[in-house]
Amino acid sequence: MTRQQRKDRTEPDGRPLKIMLGDLRSTGVRDLIVFCQDYRCSHNVKLSAEYVDRWPDDIRISQLEPRFVCTACGMRGSCIVAGSNGNEMAIMPRKVR
Repeated sequence: MTRQQRKDRTEPDGRPLKIMLGDLRSTGVRDLIVFCQDYRCSHNVKLSAEYVDRWPDDIRISQLEPRFVCTACGMRGSCIVAGSNGNEMAIMPRKVR
């Protein structure tokens, strides 16, 4: 698969298709960080492994994102990134130029 093909993979609503929880767990990462979709709010919360482990391996992070509602501003939708794996820092989204 070429880089262009991988980049174009999306959910039916156009959001980028993201990794499955099972694939993420296989790397040793079990925590997730959920960011409010509204960049002006920037509220975020870290979901612990105990919470994330309730979801099955075959669910994609991109399938979870629309389900969250920000408790600070009420906006529906989120950006979810992989959390820490032990001592390592969180994997943060790439800055858009």
